[in-house]
Amino acid sequence: MTRLATLLRLSAVSNVLSGVAHLLAPGLIVRAAQTGYDRVLAVDFEPRENTTRRVRLLGVLSLLAGWLLWRAADAIAED
Repeated sequence: MTRLATLLRLSAVSNVLSGVAHLLAPGLIVRAAQTGYDRVLAVDFEPRENTTRRVRLLGVLSLLAGWLLWRAADAIAED
């Protein structure tokens, strides 16, 4: 397996893990964002009505990105 394929697989796995976290614990993700904004950026972060839904959407997109990266790694490894 080439180095690029390995990097793509690592990226795929990290995207899938991130996607699962966003899908299973959106409230925790939002609270972490609130804390980060407050401590690092000194900005108030006020979640809106659809924030949890958007976090879950990011989870779905992360899963899709992970799948695409894995497929790309497969294509490179075949060559």
